Amino acid sequence: MQNQSIHTFYNNYIANKEIETNSFLGYFDMLLWKDFKNDLSACKTLQRKHVYKIALINGQATYHSNDQIYHVSGKNIIFINPLTRCSFSTEDLNFDARYCIFNEDFLRGTDKVSISDYPVFSGEDLFIRSLQNNEYDDLVQLYELIHIESKSTYLFKEQVIRNKLFDIIHYTQKLDPSLTIKSLHSKDLYDHFMGILEFEFTDINISNPLNDKSPSYFADRLNTSLSRLTRASKAATGKTTQDLIHERIVTEANIMLRHSAYTMKEIAWSLGFQEVSHFLNFYKRKTGNTPLSFRNK
Repeated sequence: MQNQSIHTFYNNYIANKEIETNSFLGYFDMLLWKDFKNDLSACKTLQRKHVYKIALINGQATYHSNDQIYHVSGKNIIFINPLTRCSFSTEDLNFDARYCIFNEDFLRGTDKVSISDYPVFSGEDLFIRSLQNNEYDDLVQLYELIHIESKSTYLFKEQVIRNKLFDIIHYTQKLDPSLTIKSLHSKDLYDHFMGILEFEFTDINISNPLNDKSPSYFADRLNTSLSRLTRASKAATGKTTQDLIHERIVTEANIMLRHSAYTMKEIAWSLGFQEVSHFLNFYKRKTGNTPLSFRNK
């Protein structure tokens, strides 16, 4: 996942730190609070990146997520999955934090494990766990071991880092006996689908248009049948897979209409419509309005 958006994030927000070239199967890095420049937009931008994040924090902070406000203080560990849309702020001058950031390819490695099967990363909300001093110290040690390993020249350091990340996950889950590992069922399939759907809309533009918007494309990505994916979507939301895809296209269209100078033709192309008339008819059918009327509101 060492793509242009990650490189841009480092260039714009992270002081004196470069993305290391490695042969990892996926993207991983560890950031310290002190790595950020004196600009909180850096942390806000990090929250929007389509990666998993585990933040070990000490101090007062506020997270906004899914219309919820979380005020945290003291020592906490916070798990954020790519589906979670959240923002962060702190006025604590003594605030400190360590961040492990990675994508699913890195944590999964060569295994078939699905990260959303772990309770700390399930659903679309933040998972926040308050820590006792000894628990915080244990987790700091794991973060430090990851940081040291990431700088080593050991041939198998990817596996070592991955194992330490799982140590963090399991350590936290064991602190709460009510958390149980779920088996793969329709809700899990729906969560996986929504994760892939959201990823498909990451940084789309006229140079990087939407790959595919057909339900069968997403079923293939999930290695499942279209009928099973549709049943999972309807069980979770009452809507078909196609309905959910269309809703996401409309959402992205509204973002482009409101926050870009793209022409209708450019928006249509970015969203995978070969003809602008097809986009205009689709938008009118789904919203009852024309794209131009929305833009001019």
